[in-house]
Amino acid sequence: MKRFGCYLLLLIVLQGVVAPPVDKKKEKKDDKPEEPADFGLEYNRYLQEVVRTLEEDKDFADKLKNVSVDKIRSGDVAHELQFVKHNVRTKLDELKRIELERLRKATREAMEKEELGLNRDKVKLPNHLDYRNPHTFEIDDLKKLIITATKDLEKLDEQRKEEFKVYEMEKEIQYREHLKNMTEEEKQKEQKHHEEMIKKHKEHPKIHEPGSKQQLEQVWEEQDHMAKEDFNPNTFFAMHDLNGDGHLDEQEVAAVVSNEVKKMYDPNNEEDDPVEMQEEMNRMRQHVMQGDKDKDGLISKQEFLDMTQRQDFEKDDGWQGLDEQQPYSEEELRAYEQQRLAHMHQMQQQYGGQPMYHPNGPVPPGYHPEGGQYQGVPQQGMHPQQGMYPPQGMPPQQGMHP
Repeated sequence: MKRFGCYLLLLIVLQGVVAPPVDKKKEKKDDKPEEPADFGLEYNRYLQEVVRTLEEDKDFADKLKNVSVDKIRSGDVAHELQFVKHNVRTKLDELKRIELERLRKATREAMEKEELGLNRDKVKLPNHLDYRNPHTFEIDDLKKLIITATKDLEKLDEQRKEEFKVYEMEKEIQYREHLKNMTEEEKQKEQKHHEEMIKKHKEHPKIHEPGSKQQLEQVWEEQDHMAKEDFNPNTFFAMHDLNGDGHLDEQEVAAVVSNEVKKMYDPNNEEDDPVEMQEEMNRMRQHVMQGDKDKDGLISKQEFLDMTQRQDFEKDDGWQGLDEQQPYSEEELRAYEQQRLAHMHQMQQQYGGQPMYHPNGPVPPGYHPEGGQYQGVPQQGMHPQQGMYPPQGMPPQQGMHP
């Protein structure tokens, strides 16, 4: 297994990289060491360096091929660490030493920020390693890393989904507030334009189900410039395994479904929202990643071929886009609006009655842009379909449709 079982942890969707397939004959490998992908974890580098080091022991990696997903998720697989080669264990010891030094440095910096010294209530003890043993990397270190990373990545995935819901609710609230500040004639004109943009957004070619034979054949023809009748799953996999490691990672899967997303969204179109485009990409990629049966965050060649052998592979059920479903209920919207108003009132009292929901001001309660994908609330001066309305009491900027 190219990526050993610890990569089962990497459940969260990677930030989409939408790009056409690269000609492997032209692709040159850089001599510079590859930077670890950012999964949003504070201990991200440590996690990936441990994974990379354990991969160096091929015998250990081979043992994990038959390990169950449950055994990995529970951390029980960590007991296999006792069979890892000595030179790999030595490297793991050094990685732990470096990580502990990073944590000590972070603690010292936190202490320096406290006027009266360390505020112990704010110190969070690390859960991803056994800090009581600063000398060697043991079974308990690997178990803690697996369990902690699994939980943290699942939390980040849920946070991303919640932030998208907040983004959509903020967009709707700002649209409704914008209408309140209009005359009846202006309101009718704006509502008509809004409905036209929604209708226009829905006018696009048929969306194939991501991962279906029809979708892959369209990529084969339009993206790979191959004849439809020559479609071959083995060849398709080889052409889209851009780094030649025998797996499709989530970025390579994103490239495969990118044409379907582009049918629905064009960032240059007034009616298309780039944030929704990114969320659509995430959803499509997650749909294809259901073929990752061993849950290691990658689709192996065999898993891909198994996907093409399923009975439903040739059945194209199409795709229900974000524009065909509501990410929140009216009840959720009302609750969020009340929370938002209460937060605005609190901030107005604190800052002397100044409008609080300026794009560069405080964000809505419960909204955490750090570590999330949707940075900030909808901005001023943009079209409603892109979720960009000025806060209540502020005039539309030039370029907005009144």
